Amino acid sequence: MSAHDASSLLSVEDLHVHFHTEQGTVQAVNGVSFTVGRGQTLGVLGESGCGKSVTGFSLLRLIRPPGRIERGRIVYHGLDTELDLVQEPSRSPLLRQVRGGEIAMIFQEPMTSLDPVYTAGNQVLEAINYHLDVSQAAAWDMAVTMLGKVGLPEPQRIMHTYPHQLSGGMRQRVMIAIALACHPQLLIADEPTTALDVTTEAQILELLQELQTDLQMAILFITHDLGVIAEMAQEVIVMYLGEIVERTDIESLFAEPLHPYTRALLESIPRLGTRDGKRLQAIEGVVPSPADIPLGCTFHPRCPDFMPGLCDVHAPTPQTLTDGRQVQCFLYDDQRPGVRNLQS
Repeated sequence: MSAHDASSLLSVEDLHVHFHTEQGTVQAVNGVSFTVGRGQTLGVLGESGCGKSVTGFSLLRLIRPPGRIERGRIVYHGLDTELDLVQEPSRSPLLRQVRGGEIAMIFQEPMTSLDPVYTAGNQVLEAINYHLDVSQAAAWDMAVTMLGKVGLPEPQRIMHTYPHQLSGGMRQRVMIAIALACHPQLLIADEPTTALDVTTEAQILELLQELQTDLQMAILFITHDLGVIAEMAQEVIVMYLGEIVERTDIESLFAEPLHPYTRALLESIPRLGTRDGKRLQAIEGVVPSPADIPLGCTFHPRCPDFMPGLCDVHAPTPQTLTDGRQVQCFLYDDQRPGVRNLQS
């Protein structure tokens, strides 16, 4: 194995995920590379259709036909092993132990993710019994403790309750309990508050932060909500049409966004103190289909800084600035005349 930073928990290198359909090939993820540090929260930001969830599912090898990982590496630097999850057979005992044990996931919609014919307690117990060698009595106690830890009232009663008998916020808490029952090293949270009201959303975010501190785990937080990103993440990767167009720390994201797409996202959210009657700046157009990716820079059909003959012909390469931030845009390509001088 190659050497790596000891603080790195998960390394993704040149990940490509395609879906092969009768209508053609859908390139959902194209050349994505990033690392998640131990104990870090890395935000994944972008509009719907940009490949955020597919990236998260790929990390646990949950992509099903007609989709498949075409190439790339997903290297998990666990407590006892260093494992390339892409190379592991889909039914490998080691992969199955990592999935749900050392790397867990909270899915986007709890009502479709929880099994309606099993109680909440049975579903938490299933995760514990599969990954941990404990007695039934100990597993029961662990499940009750975890349901209590995620803020559910009367956890003994919740153990016997079916998903349809719970509110949306309570179902989401059950999903968190299942994901964290085995104390994972990495939690992948895929839009975990999308279907919740703002009060419940705030409670869930606070709960995740408390549990992260208690369990010393890393979080990959997938969302389209800039407010949630501001509260949860230390670093952010911005995805557009299957590519990472910017990676930055959270302060720089809001103070000095680099990529035109990131700037457009920030300009499209309401702000206090703006003049009455001023319209929000909407991003022109829509995210193109991954089955019909534009030539050149994928964002150029919607970009206010579009340069004809360059952006629509050539694909920009990632540029690393002196402060460590990365951006994939010709505006920062030091080989092109007229580049913005942020390199020094």
